[in-house]
Amino acid sequence: MEPRQYLNLLRRWAWIFLLGAVLGIAIGYVVSLYQDTVYEASTKVLIMQASQDQPTNLAQSDQQLAQTFTELLVTRPVLDAASESLGYKISSGQVKVQRVQNAQLIELIVEDDDPQQAADIANTLVKVFLEHNEKLQSSRFASSEGSLQAQLQQVEEQIANLNEQFNQRSSENLDTQIEQVTRTIADMQAEIRSLDEELIRLTYEVEPMPAFDVLGRRIIVTPTPSVDQRIQSSQKLDRLEELKSLLAKYQEIYVSLSNSRANGGGSTGNTDQIQAALALYQQIYSNLLNNYEAVRLARLKSTPNVIQVEEAQAPNNPVQPRPSNNMALGAILGLVLAGGIVFTIEYLDDTLRTPTDVMSVLQLPVLGYIGEMPRRRGLRKSNDPLLPLVVEQPRSIVAEAFRSLRINLEFLDQEGEIKSLLIASPGHSEGKSTVAVNLAIVMAQSGKRVVLIDADMRRPSVHHYLDFSNRVGLSDVLQNRVTLPSVEKTWKDDHLTVITSGRLPVNPTELINSPKMSQILEDLKGRSDIIIIDGPPFALADSLVLSSKVDGVLVVIQPSRTVANAAVTMLDQLDRAGAKTIGIALNRIHRDDTGYYYKALEDYSSYSYDV
Repeated sequence: MEPRQYLNLLRRWAWIFLLGAVLGIAIGYVVSLYQDTVYEASTKVLIMQASQDQPTNLAQSDQQLAQTFTELLVTRPVLDAASESLGYKISSGQVKVQRVQNAQLIELIVEDDDPQQAADIANTLVKVFLEHNEKLQSSRFASSEGSLQAQLQQVEEQIANLNEQFNQRSSENLDTQIEQVTRTIADMQAEIRSLDEELIRLTYEVEPMPAFDVLGRRIIVTPTPSVDQRIQSSQKLDRLEELKSLLAKYQEIYVSLSNSRANGGGSTGNTDQIQAALALYQQIYSNLLNNYEAVRLARLKSTPNVIQVEEAQAPNNPVQPRPSNNMALGAILGLVLAGGIVFTIEYLDDTLRTPTDVMSVLQLPVLGYIGEMPRRRGLRKSNDPLLPLVVEQPRSIVAEAFRSLRINLEFLDQEGEIKSLLIASPGHSEGKSTVAVNLAIVMAQSGKRVVLIDADMRRPSVHHYLDFSNRVGLSDVLQNRVTLPSVEKTWKDDHLTVITSGRLPVNPTELINSPKMSQILEDLKGRSDIIIIDGPPFALADSLVLSSKVDGVLVVIQPSRTVANAAVTMLDQLDRAGAKTIGIALNRIHRDDTGYYYKALEDYSSYSYDV
């Protein structure tokens, strides 16, 4: 379709689009009336990755961390803690968390029917989450810190015991000190064995496994350890090295204390050994203290920074309902629905709509474009058009269209072979009688001797248009009740002779197919320049019979009414009957469907002739 055809389509169905938009707006307004009032408060949280001394492949990226915290903010422990703090229940459906694009920010959005309550929920959730995150991060290093604190306390006791032994030089105190060192060495060895076993287990969890490559060959692949597995391995290796170093020092202390007891505990050599052991204890204490501070520093450095950069404020306006938005959305949906209806109607419509459709489907030239006609009040039938229009409105666009049809027919028949012309249509009420009457008048106005015959013996109408009696006519002549001259009526002047259909017969097809009909046509050809016959619709056999007796057939098509298959079937029947179809006359067409032709005529509609 061309752009102009799309515009014509929009104009033709504008009422459906308008109705759809109005209904959509009305529905949107009604929906707004029944929607619950909802307020929305939001706050923003800044997430920053903590600086770590670990390898970069062990640390989460800022984007991954933000996504993790986005999920953690709506976990049940956080929601329950916030509910307990506020004193009322918070549902997960009230809370929505989303990342701010291209930023290390998380936006927390809370919906509630009370504006202040929505802001309170948002701020409390952030506060509870910060506390929850602090506990969560601290628990990762709790065991290491507790172990180091216990060891520091134990070393402090051992140093105090050594100092006391040094002052008293008692073998009993020395034995107690050796016993404590022995227990410490045994505990360290047990912990070392446990760490070795855990490292072996972590190693087997990522052991190579068989797999197949893209070519189907069997290969051995090693799975990539998870981040948690790699962190655990790194921490256990560090702890193992620390224990081995401490074990060596405790073994040296054990040797010194044992030698001191063997030498009697009171000699100068024994005093030197106790002092050496005391120095080793002090060194161990210093190392443990350094390790404890290192663990605390690692905990602080590994804890991500979470900062609330913007507190939630109580909103002034609700986010729901929004009548303007709902009505706009309703209008859009209404237009879309109307478009779907129009598309369906157009898709299912199998009528001939435009001159282009007619020429492409029927492969015949369009000889006339007859526009829509005004109606006249007070006729026998309220639906009758204002006819004969070419007489009452000779300077109208429609009258010019009939003159153009007459001229096209004259150009088509320059040798004068067409002496009888049947006006036919595929169906009823497509305006063939209107075309026949007006075409006969404009031909008579040009000076030709014209005979107009109403051969529709089932629903005749020519006598209505020309205000003649139909008591006798063609059917009476065919039944030999009257003579042909007795039914001939002159209209206005001597150039147009009219023969009405007469009384309705029982067998119209047999009458038209009789030799008498052929004789009548031959007689009239000798006394006229052209015979125009208004025949019945082609759904009846009468028209097919008439088409075989005339010199040409003009097919009347009404756009948007005549079905394409019916028109094609009619042309096939005409071909089989040996009739000559000379062209198409489009009747009751809209001005937008004819392109430039009718627009040009409208420009001259006010033209007047000088006398």
